[in-house]
Amino acid sequence: MIIDAHVHVATNDRENPRARVENIVRNMDKNDIDMVVCFPFAAGLDKQKIMAEKIKPYGKKFYPLAFIDPKSPTARQDLLYCLDELGFHGMKLHPWFSNFSVANIDLLRPLFEILQERKSYVVIHCTSEDYRVHPIMFERLGKEFPDVIIQMAHMGEVMAGEIAIDVAKRVPNVYLDTAITSFMAVVHVLEQCPDKVFMGCDYPFYQFEMEIQKQKLAAADLNDFDGMKKVMGDNFARVFQLD
Repeated sequence: MIIDAHVHVATNDRENPRARVENIVRNMDKNDIDMVVCFPFAAGLDKQKIMAEKIKPYGKKFYPLAFIDPKSPTARQDLLYCLDELGFHGMKLHPWFSNFSVANIDLLRPLFEILQERKSYVVIHCTSEDYRVHPIMFERLGKEFPDVIIQMAHMGEVMAGEIAIDVAKRVPNVYLDTAITSFMAVVHVLEQCPDKVFMGCDYPFYQFEMEIQKQKLAAADLNDFDGMKKVMGDNFARVFQLD
């Protein structure tokens, strides 16, 4: 099973047309991708509802998460609605777009308590150019909520990849994704913690073909094609107990 764990879905005509559901599905089929983890480009309950309707005809090809702004007065209600009424599997957080710090545990606690109770899942944007998010912040968050699977999107690119790997090695429930990471970052994660990383391409900003080729090149460099299979889908299927 091939799974891409980082895909954006357009919910209106003003957003990137490459991210329309029909285009995503066509490119998934072209690249033999079985499933994608998906979320809208922004928060707001209306966007989550629209995405749910758009992906509904495609069944298990989409593994949806709710894009939540933790500062919103309705954040907790919106998350519960997405989980209980829309059948979503967790949430997506973006510290830059929503202007909050991952270190602000008190802000995040009402949302993470829901995920903790359900042993659920969150994807959090993490790049090194933003003071609001750094891989080291994920260590405290992961230890505070040990039953939440936390996916560190972009694994601290471009300058904090090694710190991200160290955090994933220390904290059992923190996982990495390869979206926008360099070839060498994938090599390093294959060498150090191949069981703690999911493939992601950040579609539509990067394409499935690009990410798959990066995985193949890294595997060839290390002669580790078993590790490549883990990253490209086996890890995600194991963690989330997919058939």
